[in-house]
Amino acid sequence: MLAINKVIAILALQFFSLHVDASIVLQGTRLIFPSDRKTISIQAVNHSEQSALAQSWVDEGNVDSTPETTNAPFIVTPPMTKISAHEGSQIRIQYIGDELPKDRESVFYLNVLDISPKPRDKANLNVLQLALQTRIKLFYRPIELTEKPENIINKVKFYSENQSLNINNPSPYFLNISELYMENNQSTPIAKSLMVAPFSIHKINYKNLSNTNIVIIYIDDRGDFITYKTMINNKQGSPVKLPICC
Repeated sequence: MLAINKVIAILALQFFSLHVDASIVLQGTRLIFPSDRKTISIQAVNHSEQSALAQSWVDEGNVDSTPETTNAPFIVTPPMTKISAHEGSQIRIQYIGDELPKDRESVFYLNVLDISPKPRDKANLNVLQLALQTRIKLFYRPIELTEKPENIINKVKFYSENQSLNINNPSPYFLNISELYMENNQSTPIAKSLMVAPFSIHKINYKNLSNTNIVIIYIDDRGDFITYKTMINNKQGSPVKLPICC
């Protein structure tokens, strides 16, 4: 029965031309929203030969959110915009919520749904189109934070304890790690695409890392990939500042 269903699916797809080209590209991979600003913006560019629609909203961490269900304290204007071929449009984000914590960053996500029209050169064909969604981090940063975010990697402690690699981030900033691996084994990463929250310890199950050099590739405010090397030992890092309650 399963084989028959696969055959039916393949035959059905033969009647369609699959169109999944991304039209709209954001000019940035992350956003920093200083708390003393009312709005920030990012440029969206349509690289296709036709106009396209872009629907935008901010979510609080729920990847399944929609413009109707999000609870994030931001509004995006325009929420829906038409961008001509090879043109750009500013997407503006405004903070409308109550006060967020002043002693650390808060993270949200900007979503841009690319709704492309049916290609002109396939007007007489059945075209199966998929709307493509771009989702990037938005960091709300209190102006009360005085230490420089580019220095946080020097304060982060990496240590081995109870058969795990612990990452102690005592800073008020999120640490975004693209890849982490042993210096002598780059082909087998210990972790990838990892975000360590402010004032927290993240544990990774991994044995025998004591006195081992590791390489951390992290992402800075500009979206650049920065390489940092350190040695793992058995000494616990700096004390962790617990979250302020309520």
